[in-house]
Amino acid sequence: MNTGRAGRLVLLLAALALLLCGCADGVQERPMADLSQRPMAADKNAPAQDESERRTGTVLLYFLSESGTSLVPVPRAVTAESGESLASAALRALLDGPYTDEAEKYGVQWPEMNASASVQRLECSGSVATVDLPARVRELPQEQIFSIRQAVTNTLTEFSEISYVNVLIGGREEGLDLGASVPVGTMTRASDLDVAAQYSLLNAQRQGGAGFTRLTTLYLPSEDGKMLLPQVRSVTFAQNTPIEVLYTMLGELSRASGDDLTHGGVPAPLRCLYEMPEIVRTEDGAYRAIELRFGVSLNEALEEAGLTRAIYLAMLTDTLMGIVPGVEGLQVFIGEERVTELSTEQTPDSTAIVLEGALAIRDAFGAFIGAPCTLYAGTEDGRLRRVRRVIAQSGQDDLRARLVRLMALSQEEGVFALPEGLGGEDVLAVASDGEEIRVNLSARFARALEALSAQQARVAVYAMVNTLTEGGGAQRVRFYFEGSQMESELGGLEMRGAFARNPGMAAGTEE
Repeated sequence: MNTGRAGRLVLLLAALALLLCGCADGVQERPMADLSQRPMAADKNAPAQDESERRTGTVLLYFLSESGTSLVPVPRAVTAESGESLASAALRALLDGPYTDEAEKYGVQWPEMNASASVQRLECSGSVATVDLPARVRELPQEQIFSIRQAVTNTLTEFSEISYVNVLIGGREEGLDLGASVPVGTMTRASDLDVAAQYSLLNAQRQGGAGFTRLTTLYLPSEDGKMLLPQVRSVTFAQNTPIEVLYTMLGELSRASGDDLTHGGVPAPLRCLYEMPEIVRTEDGAYRAIELRFGVSLNEALEEAGLTRAIYLAMLTDTLMGIVPGVEGLQVFIGEERVTELSTEQTPDSTAIVLEGALAIRDAFGAFIGAPCTLYAGTEDGRLRRVRRVIAQSGQDDLRARLVRLMALSQEEGVFALPEGLGGEDVLAVASDGEEIRVNLSARFARALEALSAQQARVAVYAMVNTLTEGGGAQRVRFYFEGSQMESELGGLEMRGAFARNPGMAAGTEE
Protein backbone atom coordinates (compact mmCIF):
# COMPACT_ATOMS: atom_id res chain seq x y z
CA MET A 1 0.00 0.00 0.00
CA ASN A 2 1.19 3.55 -0.70
CA THR A 3 2.28 4.83 2.75
CA GLY A 4 1.60 8.50 1.88
CA ARG A 5 -1.98 7.69 0.84
CA ALA A 6 -2.47 5.61 4.02
CA GLY A 7 -1.25 8.50 6.17
CA ARG A 8 -3.63 10.95 4.58
CA LEU A 9 -6.51 8.55 5.19
CA VAL A 10 -5.64 8.31 8.93
CA LEU A 11 -5.54 12.11 9.27
CA LEU A 12 -8.91 12.43 7.48
CA LEU A 13 -10.58 9.92 9.80
CA ALA A 14 -9.18 11.67 12.87
CA ALA A 15 -10.46 15.05 11.69
CA LEU A 16 -13.88 13.56 11.07
CA ALA A 17 -13.97 12.09 14.57
CA LEU A 18 -13.17 15.50 16.10
CA LEU A 19 -15.88 17.12 13.99
CA LEU A 20 -18.56 14.71 15.13
CA CYS A 21 -17.59 14.27 18.77
CA GLY A 22 -15.39 17.19 19.75
CA CYS A 23 -16.02 20.86 20.41
CA ALA A 24 -19.37 22.42 21.17
CA ASP A 25 -19.23 24.46 17.97
CA GLY A 26 -19.21 21.31 15.78
CA VAL A 27 -22.12 20.21 13.52
CA GLN A 28 -24.88 18.49 15.55
CA GLU A 29 -26.76 15.45 14.15
CA ARG A 30 -30.52 16.05 13.72
CA PRO A 31 -33.09 13.30 14.15
CA MET A 32 -34.90 12.13 10.98
CA ALA A 33 -38.23 13.91 10.48
CA ASP A 34 -41.42 11.84 10.04
CA LEU A 35 -42.36 13.15 6.60
CA SER A 36 -45.56 11.10 6.52
CA GLN A 37 -47.07 13.39 9.19
CA ARG A 38 -46.02 16.63 7.54
CA PRO A 39 -48.97 18.61 6.08
CA MET A 40 -48.96 18.52 2.29
CA ALA A 41 -49.94 21.45 0.09
CA ALA A 42 -52.73 20.86 -2.38
CA ASP A 43 -51.29 19.18 -5.45
CA LYS A 44 -51.46 21.34 -8.55
CA ASN A 45 -52.36 18.20 -10.52
CA ALA A 46 -55.48 17.51 -8.46
CA PRO A 47 -58.49 18.02 -10.75
CA ALA A 48 -60.89 20.80 -9.81
CA GLN A 49 -63.48 19.83 -12.42
CA ASP A 50 -64.31 16.86 -14.61
CA GLU A 51 -62.16 16.62 -17.72
CA SER A 52 -61.97 14.10 -20.56
CA GLU A 53 -59.14 13.86 -23.03
CA ARG A 54 -59.45 14.80 -26.67
CA ARG A 55 -58.75 11.62 -28.56
CA THR A 56 -57.57 11.25 -32.14
CA GLY A 57 -57.59 8.08 -34.18
CA THR A 58 -57.46 7.06 -37.83
CA VAL A 59 -60.62 5.33 -39.04
CA LEU A 60 -62.10 4.26 -42.35
CA LEU A 61 -65.08 6.32 -43.48
CA TYR A 62 -67.25 4.57 -46.06
CA PHE A 63 -68.38 7.14 -48.62
CA LEU A 64 -70.33 6.45 -51.82
CA SER A 65 -68.56 5.97 -55.11
CA GLU A 66 -69.10 8.62 -57.79
CA SER A 67 -71.71 6.36 -59.40
CA GLY A 68 -73.36 5.76 -56.02
CA THR A 69 -73.37 2.01 -56.59
CA SER A 70 -70.65 0.99 -54.14
CA LEU A 71 -68.94 1.99 -50.90
CA VAL A 72 -65.36 3.24 -50.87
CA PRO A 73 -63.31 3.25 -47.62
CA VAL A 74 -61.40 6.48 -47.05
CA PRO A 75 -58.89 6.71 -44.16
CA ARG A 76 -59.07 9.83 -42.06
CA ALA A 77 -57.78 11.00 -38.69
CA VAL A 78 -60.76 12.08 -36.59
CA THR A 79 -60.75 13.83 -33.24
CA ALA A 80 -63.24 13.13 -30.46
CA GLU A 81 -63.89 16.22 -28.42
CA SER A 82 -64.03 16.06 -24.61
CA GLY A 83 -66.69 13.56 -23.60
CA GLU A 84 -67.29 12.35 -27.15
CA SER A 85 -66.56 8.83 -28.35
CA LEU A 86 -64.42 8.15 -31.39
CA ALA A 87 -67.41 6.36 -32.93
CA SER A 88 -69.45 9.54 -32.64
CA ALA A 89 -66.61 11.58 -34.14
CA ALA A 90 -66.33 9.15 -37.05
CA LEU A 91 -70.07 9.31 -37.68
CA ARG A 92 -69.96 13.10 -37.64
CA ALA A 93 -67.09 13.09 -40.13
CA LEU A 94 -68.93 10.66 -42.43
CA LEU A 95 -72.13 12.71 -42.49
CA ASP A 96 -70.18 15.89 -43.23
CA GLY A 97 -68.98 14.22 -46.44
CA PRO A 98 -65.53 13.88 -48.01
CA TYR A 99 -62.99 16.66 -48.23
CA THR A 100 -62.32 17.97 -51.73
CA ASP A 101 -58.94 16.24 -51.96
CA GLU A 102 -60.49 12.96 -50.71
CA ALA A 103 -63.25 13.17 -53.31
CA GLU A 104 -60.67 13.62 -56.08
CA LYS A 105 -58.21 11.02 -54.82
CA TYR A 106 -60.68 8.23 -54.02
CA GLY A 107 -63.50 9.10 -56.41
CA VAL A 108 -66.13 9.43 -53.71
CA GLN A 109 -69.17 11.60 -53.00
CA TRP A 110 -71.86 12.07 -50.38
CA PRO A 111 -75.42 13.38 -50.79
CA GLU A 112 -76.03 16.92 -49.60
CA MET A 113 -78.22 16.60 -46.51
CA ASN A 114 -76.49 18.63 -43.76
CA ALA A 115 -77.12 15.73 -41.44
CA SER A 116 -74.12 15.95 -39.14
CA ALA A 117 -75.46 18.75 -36.96
CA SER A 118 -78.91 17.18 -36.91
CA VAL A 119 -78.14 13.65 -35.76
CA GLN A 120 -80.69 13.32 -33.03
CA ARG A 121 -78.99 10.53 -31.16
CA LEU A 122 -76.19 7.99 -31.41
CA GLU A 123 -76.82 5.25 -28.88
CA CYS A 124 -74.27 2.57 -28.15
CA SER A 125 -75.28 -0.20 -25.78
CA GLY A 126 -73.27 -3.39 -25.67
CA SER A 127 -72.59 -4.34 -29.28
CA VAL A 128 -75.60 -2.41 -30.67
CA ALA A 129 -75.46 1.13 -32.07
CA THR A 130 -78.49 3.15 -33.12
CA VAL A 131 -78.28 6.24 -35.33
CA ASP A 132 -81.22 8.57 -35.88
CA LEU A 133 -80.88 10.70 -39.02
CA PRO A 134 -83.11 13.71 -39.72
CA ALA A 135 -86.47 13.17 -41.44
CA ARG A 136 -85.41 15.14 -44.52
CA VAL A 137 -83.22 12.21 -45.56
CA ARG A 138 -86.49 10.57 -46.68
CA GLU A 139 -86.47 12.94 -49.67
CA LEU A 140 -83.60 10.95 -51.18
CA PRO A 141 -84.23 7.96 -53.50
CA GLN A 142 -84.84 4.69 -51.64
CA GLU A 143 -81.78 3.01 -53.12
CA GLN A 144 -79.59 5.89 -51.97
CA ILE A 145 -81.11 5.79 -48.47
CA PHE A 146 -80.20 2.10 -48.30
CA SER A 147 -76.63 2.91 -49.41
CA ILE A 148 -76.34 5.60 -46.72
CA ARG A 149 -77.52 3.15 -44.08
CA GLN A 150 -74.92 0.59 -45.14
CA ALA A 151 -72.21 3.26 -45.23
CA VAL A 152 -73.08 4.28 -41.67
CA THR A 153 -73.05 0.63 -40.62
CA ASN A 154 -69.67 -0.15 -42.14
CA THR A 155 -68.14 3.00 -40.65
CA LEU A 156 -69.39 2.30 -37.12
CA THR A 157 -68.45 -1.39 -37.21
CA GLU A 158 -64.86 -0.31 -37.76
CA PHE A 159 -64.94 -0.11 -33.97
CA SER A 160 -64.55 -3.54 -32.41
CA GLU A 161 -67.18 -2.91 -29.74
CA ILE A 162 -69.95 -2.41 -32.35
CA SER A 163 -71.38 -5.38 -34.26
CA TYR A 164 -74.95 -4.27 -35.07
CA VAL A 165 -76.31 -0.93 -36.28
CA ASN A 166 -79.84 0.42 -36.50
CA VAL A 167 -80.17 3.40 -38.82
CA LEU A 168 -83.47 5.20 -38.34
CA ILE A 169 -84.78 8.16 -40.31
CA GLY A 170 -86.66 10.71 -38.24
CA GLY A 171 -87.05 8.24 -35.39
CA ARG A 172 -88.50 5.37 -37.39
CA GLU A 173 -87.67 2.40 -39.61
CA GLU A 174 -87.90 3.86 -43.11
CA GLY A 175 -88.35 0.59 -44.95
CA LEU A 176 -86.72 -0.76 -48.07
CA ASP A 177 -89.21 0.57 -50.61
CA LEU A 178 -91.14 3.76 -51.22
CA GLY A 179 -94.30 2.22 -49.82
CA ALA A 180 -92.49 1.18 -46.62
CA SER A 181 -93.88 -2.34 -46.78
CA VAL A 182 -90.71 -4.24 -45.83
CA PRO A 183 -88.16 -3.24 -43.16
CA VAL A 184 -84.41 -3.26 -43.57
CA GLY A 185 -83.99 -4.06 -39.88
CA THR A 186 -80.78 -4.21 -37.89
CA MET A 187 -77.74 -4.10 -40.15
CA THR A 188 -74.32 -5.72 -39.97
CA ARG A 189 -71.02 -5.06 -41.70
CA ALA A 190 -70.99 -5.79 -45.43
CA SER A 191 -67.80 -7.25 -46.90
CA ASP A 192 -69.25 -6.85 -50.40
CA LEU A 193 -69.20 -3.09 -50.98
CA ASP A 194 -71.50 -3.31 -54.03
CA VAL A 195 -74.52 -1.73 -52.32
CA ALA A 196 -76.50 -1.53 -55.55
CA ALA A 197 -76.37 -5.34 -55.84
CA GLN A 198 -77.40 -5.71 -52.20
CA TYR A 199 -80.38 -3.44 -52.69
CA SER A 200 -81.47 -5.21 -55.89
CA LEU A 201 -81.41 -8.58 -54.13
CA LEU A 202 -83.51 -7.38 -51.19
CA ASN A 203 -85.93 -5.55 -53.46
CA ALA A 204 -86.42 -8.67 -55.60
CA GLN A 205 -87.30 -10.63 -52.45
CA ARG A 206 -89.82 -7.94 -51.51
CA GLN A 207 -91.45 -8.04 -54.93
CA GLY A 208 -91.70 -11.81 -54.70
CA GLY A 209 -94.23 -11.38 -51.90
CA ALA A 210 -92.94 -14.26 -49.78
CA GLY A 211 -91.89 -14.15 -46.15
CA PHE A 212 -88.46 -12.94 -45.11
CA THR A 213 -85.98 -13.02 -42.24
CA ARG A 214 -84.40 -9.97 -40.65
CA LEU A 215 -82.15 -9.14 -37.77
CA THR A 216 -84.17 -7.08 -35.30
CA THR A 217 -83.38 -5.26 -32.08
CA LEU A 218 -85.71 -5.74 -29.13
CA TYR A 219 -85.52 -3.41 -26.13
CA LEU A 220 -86.17 -5.27 -22.90
CA PRO A 221 -86.45 -3.97 -19.31
CA SER A 222 -83.37 -4.45 -17.15
CA GLU A 223 -83.55 -6.80 -14.19
CA ASP A 224 -84.39 -3.93 -11.82
CA GLY A 225 -87.05 -2.64 -14.22
CA LYS A 226 -85.55 0.84 -14.53
CA MET A 227 -83.83 0.83 -17.94
CA LEU A 228 -83.94 -0.86 -21.33
CA LEU A 229 -81.29 -3.10 -22.86
CA PRO A 230 -81.12 -4.01 -26.57
CA GLN A 231 -81.09 -7.60 -27.71
CA VAL A 232 -80.58 -8.57 -31.36
CA ARG A 233 -82.55 -11.52 -32.71
CA SER A 234 -83.03 -13.08 -36.11
CA VAL A 235 -86.78 -13.10 -36.75
CA THR A 236 -88.74 -14.69 -39.60
CA PHE A 237 -91.87 -12.92 -40.86
CA ALA A 238 -94.49 -14.97 -42.73
CA GLN A 239 -95.62 -12.10 -44.98
CA ASN A 240 -94.05 -8.89 -46.21
CA THR A 241 -96.56 -6.45 -44.74
CA PRO A 242 -96.19 -3.96 -41.84
CA ILE A 243 -99.07 -5.54 -39.90
CA GLU A 244 -97.34 -8.94 -40.09
CA VAL A 245 -94.16 -7.34 -38.78
CA LEU A 246 -96.15 -5.77 -35.94
CA TYR A 247 -97.85 -9.02 -34.88
CA THR A 248 -94.62 -11.01 -35.08
CA MET A 249 -92.65 -8.50 -33.00
CA LEU A 250 -95.32 -8.38 -30.28
CA GLY A 251 -94.96 -12.15 -30.10
CA GLU A 252 -91.15 -11.82 -29.85
CA LEU A 253 -91.57 -9.48 -26.86
CA SER A 254 -93.33 -12.36 -25.09
CA ARG A 255 -90.27 -14.59 -25.30
CA ALA A 256 -87.76 -14.74 -22.46
CA SER A 257 -84.45 -13.05 -23.24
CA GLY A 258 -82.12 -15.55 -21.57
CA ASP A 259 -79.93 -12.71 -20.27
CA ASP A 260 -79.44 -12.28 -16.52
CA LEU A 261 -79.35 -8.51 -16.92
CA THR A 262 -82.91 -8.35 -18.27
CA HIS A 263 -86.21 -8.74 -16.43
CA GLY A 264 -87.61 -12.25 -16.36
CA GLY A 265 -91.29 -11.46 -15.84
CA VAL A 266 -92.37 -8.92 -18.46
CA PRO A 267 -96.15 -9.22 -19.16
CA ALA A 268 -96.64 -10.63 -22.67
CA PRO A 269 -98.21 -7.90 -24.85
CA LEU A 270 -100.41 -10.24 -26.90
CA ARG A 271 -101.92 -11.71 -23.74
CA CYS A 272 -102.78 -8.28 -22.33
CA LEU A 273 -104.39 -6.83 -25.48
CA TYR A 274 -108.19 -6.93 -25.60
CA GLU A 275 -108.33 -5.86 -29.26
CA MET A 276 -106.00 -6.90 -32.05
CA PRO A 277 -103.35 -4.29 -32.83
CA GLU A 278 -103.82 -2.06 -35.86
CA ILE A 279 -101.96 0.47 -37.97
CA VAL A 280 -104.23 3.48 -38.21
CA ARG A 281 -104.28 7.15 -39.15
CA THR A 282 -104.11 9.65 -36.30
CA GLU A 283 -107.25 11.70 -35.68
CA ASP A 284 -105.94 14.62 -37.70
CA GLY A 285 -105.00 12.24 -40.52
CA ALA A 286 -101.39 13.45 -40.51
CA TYR A 287 -99.62 10.28 -39.38
CA ARG A 288 -99.78 6.51 -39.49
CA ALA A 289 -99.58 5.05 -36.00
CA ILE A 290 -99.62 1.69 -34.25
CA GLU A 291 -102.71 1.43 -32.06
CA LEU A 292 -102.52 -0.88 -29.04
CA ARG A 293 -105.54 -1.36 -26.78
CA PHE A 294 -104.71 -3.18 -23.52
CA GLY A 295 -107.14 -4.34 -20.89
CA VAL A 296 -107.03 -2.90 -17.37
CA SER A 297 -105.46 -6.21 -16.32
CA LEU A 298 -102.18 -4.80 -17.64
CA ASN A 299 -101.99 -2.46 -14.63
CA GLU A 300 -102.15 -5.41 -12.24
CA ALA A 301 -99.68 -7.45 -14.30
CA LEU A 302 -97.17 -4.58 -14.28
CA GLU A 303 -97.50 -4.09 -10.53
CA GLU A 304 -96.97 -7.80 -9.92
CA ALA A 305 -93.87 -7.77 -12.13
CA GLY A 306 -92.47 -4.67 -10.42
CA LEU A 307 -92.54 -2.68 -13.66
CA THR A 308 -93.88 0.79 -14.37
CA ARG A 309 -96.18 1.81 -17.16
CA ALA A 310 -93.39 4.03 -18.46
CA ILE A 311 -90.80 1.27 -18.91
CA TYR A 312 -93.41 -0.94 -20.61
CA LEU A 313 -94.38 1.80 -23.03
CA ALA A 314 -90.69 2.55 -23.68
CA MET A 315 -90.11 -1.15 -24.46
CA LEU A 316 -92.97 -1.21 -26.96
CA THR A 317 -92.06 2.09 -28.61
CA ASP A 318 -88.32 1.51 -29.04
CA THR A 319 -88.79 -2.04 -30.29
CA LEU A 320 -91.64 -1.43 -32.72
CA MET A 321 -90.41 1.89 -34.10
CA GLY A 322 -87.12 0.20 -34.99
CA ILE A 323 -88.68 -2.48 -37.20
CA VAL A 324 -92.28 -1.70 -38.23
CA PRO A 325 -91.83 0.43 -41.36
CA GLY A 326 -93.57 3.68 -42.17
CA VAL A 327 -95.22 4.52 -38.82
CA GLU A 328 -94.64 7.66 -36.76
CA GLY A 329 -95.46 6.42 -33.26
CA LEU A 330 -97.75 4.46 -30.96
CA GLN A 331 -101.20 5.23 -29.58
CA VAL A 332 -101.68 3.22 -26.40
CA PHE A 333 -104.89 2.66 -24.42
CA ILE A 334 -105.21 0.86 -21.08
CA GLY A 335 -108.87 0.15 -20.58
CA GLU A 336 -110.66 3.35 -21.58
CA GLU A 337 -107.65 5.51 -20.64
CA ARG A 338 -105.54 6.90 -23.41
CA VAL A 339 -101.92 7.17 -22.22
CA THR A 340 -100.84 10.79 -22.72
CA GLU A 341 -98.23 11.37 -20.01
CA LEU A 342 -95.86 9.59 -17.65
CA SER A 343 -95.00 10.93 -14.20
CA THR A 344 -91.57 11.76 -12.81
CA GLU A 345 -91.72 8.76 -10.48
CA GLN A 346 -91.69 6.44 -13.49
CA THR A 347 -88.75 7.84 -15.47
CA PRO A 348 -85.00 7.22 -14.92
CA ASP A 349 -84.10 10.90 -14.94
CA SER A 350 -87.15 12.01 -12.92
CA THR A 351 -88.46 14.05 -15.85
CA ALA A 352 -92.14 13.87 -16.68
CA ILE A 353 -92.98 12.81 -20.24
CA VAL A 354 -95.90 14.40 -22.07
CA LEU A 355 -96.82 12.59 -25.29
CA GLU A 356 -97.71 15.29 -27.78
CA GLY A 357 -100.88 14.30 -29.58
CA ALA A 358 -100.94 11.19 -27.37
CA LEU A 359 -98.35 9.74 -29.76
CA ALA A 360 -95.49 7.78 -28.19
CA ILE A 361 -92.33 8.34 -30.24
CA ARG A 362 -88.86 6.94 -29.77
CA ASP A 363 -87.27 10.28 -28.99
CA ALA A 364 -89.35 10.55 -25.80
CA PHE A 365 -87.58 7.57 -24.24
CA GLY A 366 -83.90 8.34 -24.75
CA ALA A 367 -83.25 8.42 -20.99
CA PHE A 368 -84.45 4.80 -20.67
CA ILE A 369 -81.62 3.25 -22.71
CA GLY A 370 -79.12 1.45 -20.53
CA ALA A 371 -75.85 -0.33 -21.24
CA PRO A 372 -74.03 -3.26 -19.60
CA CYS A 373 -71.21 -2.14 -17.33
CA THR A 374 -68.46 -4.17 -15.64
CA LEU A 375 -67.78 -3.21 -12.03
CA TYR A 376 -65.52 -4.80 -9.41
CA ALA A 377 -66.62 -5.97 -5.98
CA GLY A 378 -64.78 -7.75 -3.19
CA THR A 379 -64.64 -11.45 -2.35
CA GLU A 380 -64.42 -13.00 1.11
CA ASP A 381 -60.70 -13.67 0.67
CA GLY A 382 -59.92 -10.05 -0.25
CA ARG A 383 -59.80 -10.44 -4.00
CA LEU A 384 -62.05 -8.87 -6.64
CA ARG A 385 -64.82 -10.30 -8.77
CA ARG A 386 -66.29 -8.84 -11.93
CA VAL A 387 -69.94 -7.87 -11.61
CA ARG A 388 -72.17 -6.93 -14.55
CA ARG A 389 -74.71 -4.23 -13.91
CA VAL A 390 -76.64 -1.68 -15.98
CA ILE A 391 -75.71 1.98 -16.30
CA ALA A 392 -77.35 4.75 -18.32
CA GLN A 393 -76.17 4.49 -21.93
CA SER A 394 -75.38 8.18 -21.96
CA GLY A 395 -73.02 7.76 -18.98
CA GLN A 396 -71.25 4.50 -19.76
CA ASP A 397 -68.04 6.30 -20.80
CA ASP A 398 -68.36 8.91 -18.05
CA LEU A 399 -65.83 8.09 -15.30
CA ARG A 400 -67.83 9.95 -12.67
CA ALA A 401 -71.00 8.02 -13.56
CA ARG A 402 -69.08 4.75 -13.37
CA LEU A 403 -67.75 5.61 -9.91
CA VAL A 404 -71.20 6.59 -8.66
CA ARG A 405 -72.59 3.30 -10.00
CA LEU A 406 -69.86 1.49 -8.03
CA MET A 407 -71.08 3.26 -4.88
CA ALA A 408 -74.60 2.02 -5.55
CA LEU A 409 -73.28 -1.53 -5.87
CA SER A 410 -72.39 -1.56 -2.16
CA GLN A 411 -76.02 -0.90 -1.30
CA GLU A 412 -76.89 -4.36 -2.56
CA GLU A 413 -77.14 -7.08 0.07
CA GLY A 414 -74.03 -9.21 0.39
CA VAL A 415 -71.88 -7.00 -1.88
CA PHE A 416 -68.91 -4.91 -0.78
CA ALA A 417 -67.00 -2.52 -3.00
CA LEU A 418 -66.94 0.88 -1.25
CA PRO A 419 -68.00 2.14 2.17
CA GLU A 420 -71.73 2.73 2.55
CA GLY A 421 -73.22 6.18 2.88
CA LEU A 422 -71.22 7.81 0.09
CA GLY A 423 -72.82 9.59 -2.86
CA GLY A 424 -72.14 11.52 -6.01
CA GLU A 425 -71.37 14.66 -4.01
CA ASP A 426 -68.30 12.89 -2.59
CA VAL A 427 -66.75 12.76 -6.06
CA LEU A 428 -65.34 16.28 -6.43
CA ALA A 429 -63.77 15.83 -9.88
CA VAL A 430 -62.54 13.13 -12.25
CA ALA A 431 -60.08 13.86 -15.05
CA SER A 432 -58.26 11.72 -17.59
CA ASP A 433 -55.50 12.50 -20.07
CA GLY A 434 -55.72 9.09 -21.73
CA GLU A 435 -52.79 7.68 -19.77
CA GLU A 436 -53.73 8.41 -16.16
CA ILE A 437 -57.03 9.05 -14.37
CA ARG A 438 -56.99 11.55 -11.52
CA VAL A 439 -59.80 11.36 -8.98
CA ASN A 440 -60.46 14.08 -6.39
CA LEU A 441 -62.63 12.78 -3.54
CA SER A 442 -64.11 14.38 -0.44
CA ALA A 443 -62.67 14.35 3.06
CA ARG A 444 -65.68 12.27 4.09
CA PHE A 445 -64.64 9.68 1.50
CA ALA A 446 -61.14 9.61 3.04
CA ARG A 447 -62.51 9.10 6.56
CA ALA A 448 -64.78 6.29 5.35
CA LEU A 449 -61.82 4.50 3.77
CA GLU A 450 -59.69 4.92 6.92
CA ALA A 451 -62.44 3.33 9.01
CA LEU A 452 -62.24 0.08 7.01
CA SER A 453 -60.16 -2.94 7.86
CA ALA A 454 -56.88 -3.30 5.98
CA GLN A 455 -58.34 -5.94 3.66
CA GLN A 456 -61.49 -3.92 2.97
CA ALA A 457 -59.41 -0.81 2.26
CA ARG A 458 -57.30 -2.64 -0.32
CA VAL A 459 -60.45 -4.04 -1.94
CA ALA A 460 -62.06 -0.58 -2.06
CA VAL A 461 -59.00 1.05 -3.65
CA TYR A 462 -58.56 -1.59 -6.33
CA ALA A 463 -62.32 -1.85 -6.94
CA MET A 464 -62.14 1.80 -7.97
CA VAL A 465 -58.93 1.37 -9.96
CA ASN A 466 -60.13 -1.65 -11.95
CA THR A 467 -63.62 -0.21 -12.50
CA LEU A 468 -62.31 3.13 -13.78
CA THR A 469 -59.74 1.54 -16.11
CA GLU A 470 -62.10 -1.14 -17.48
CA GLY A 471 -62.12 -1.03 -21.28
CA GLY A 472 -60.33 2.30 -21.49
CA GLY A 473 -56.96 3.58 -22.58
CA ALA A 474 -55.78 4.88 -19.20
CA GLN A 475 -54.39 2.11 -16.99
CA ARG A 476 -53.36 4.12 -13.91
CA VAL A 477 -55.37 5.98 -11.27
CA ARG A 478 -54.14 8.63 -8.85
CA PHE A 479 -56.30 9.56 -5.85
CA TYR A 480 -56.64 12.96 -4.18
CA PHE A 481 -58.75 13.95 -1.21
CA GLU A 482 -59.81 17.60 -1.08
CA GLY A 483 -56.99 18.37 -3.51
CA SER A 484 -54.15 16.51 -1.76
CA GLN A 485 -52.94 12.94 -1.80
CA MET A 486 -53.45 10.97 1.41
CA GLU A 487 -50.46 11.36 3.73
CA SER A 488 -50.63 7.96 5.40
CA GLU A 489 -50.86 4.38 4.22
CA LEU A 490 -54.27 2.83 3.72
CA GLY A 491 -54.54 -0.90 4.29
CA GLY A 492 -50.81 -1.18 3.70
CA LEU A 493 -51.05 0.77 0.43
CA GLU A 494 -48.95 3.87 -0.13
CA MET A 495 -51.57 6.34 -1.36
CA ARG A 496 -49.24 9.07 -2.62
CA GLY A 497 -48.47 7.42 -5.91
CA ALA A 498 -50.48 6.19 -8.86
CA PHE A 499 -52.16 2.77 -8.88
CA ALA A 500 -51.85 0.54 -11.93
CA ARG A 501 -54.75 -1.63 -13.00
CA ASN A 502 -54.48 -4.97 -11.20
CA PRO A 503 -56.09 -7.76 -13.25
CA GLY A 504 -54.34 -10.40 -11.14
CA MET A 505 -56.45 -9.39 -8.14
CA ALA A 506 -59.66 -10.35 -9.94
CA ALA A 507 -61.03 -13.82 -9.24
CA GLY A 508 -62.55 -13.85 -12.72
CA THR A 509 -66.14 -14.67 -11.73
CA GLU A 510 -69.11 -12.63 -12.88
CA GLU A 511 -72.68 -12.32 -11.63
